[in-house]
Amino acid sequence: MLISNKRALKVGVMTAAVLGIAFTSCKKDDAVTPPPPAARSKTFQLSGAGADAAKTLGTVTILENNDKTVNVTLTLAKSTKDAAHQLYFVFGPKTAPTTDTLLAKEIKGTGAEMKEIELFSKVSTIKVRQAAGASKDTAFKFDNAVAYAAHLKVMQNKTSTDTLAIGNFGKSAN
Repeated sequence: MLISNKRALKVGVMTAAVLGIAFTSCKKDDAVTPPPPAARSKTFQLSGAGADAAKTLGTVTILENNDKTVNVTLTLAKSTKDAAHQLYFVFGPKTAPTTDTLLAKEIKGTGAEMKEIELFSKVSTIKVRQAAGASKDTAFKFDNAVAYAAHLKVMQNKTSTDTLAIGNFGKSAN
């Protein structure tokens, strides 16, 4: 009888230990970190000029990153092969532009559709060029950018005054 009591005691102690470990390992996990908010984005249409004025020839998209910086990309439905298209991103609507320029850039045409042309990448401020060569840093986070009245214009080539695509951006697009 003494042997079976010792055995029962050992089995009881082992069972208690196993159950204790099982219960303590099943503690409630720490609060789960919520996923980051969905990235915000907004797309603005660019139309053609002249005979193409009624056509949508491109888009400008602003996308907010998780770190609150923004990316701005351009897509063009057509381009002239090997042409040096001049691109201007200017404050003011297309009908009343100002001299404040957010971006002046040359893009090389492919003769076909051009997707995801990077205008700005991971920016929160940009340097705006003003008249007489002055410049100033301007906030350019998502809420700031969509609140600006601006427009984007793509020229046929470096020496031409003909417009390939033009459209309002931000507040001026509403």
